[in-house]
Amino acid sequence: MKKILDSRKNNLIGILVGTIIAWIIAMQTDLPASSNHGGFIPLIYPPFIGILTVIGYLISRLITKKYNWIISIIGIVYILHFAIDFNLSYA
Repeated sequence: MKKILDSRKNNLIGILVGTIIAWIIAMQTDLPASSNHGGFIPLIYPPFIGILTVIGYLISRLITKKYNWIISIIGIVYILHFAIDFNLSYA
């Protein structure tokens, strides 16, 4: 189990899948015209946070080889929280 969690490939795939799922959820929001978002925030924010999560994961991978999966989990949960919250706020 520990090798699966510490695998670089599994963490990067998990971040990618989480980002794609969050992107799909965020893009399905029906934004009112008065919100002045113009569809820009749900389009840009999940991939941006996904890229920041990957950078943070790779930097932590340089520092230590253990417990890097915690950064991946935090990033995935944060991206999904944003997407679900954004979708429910404008539902």
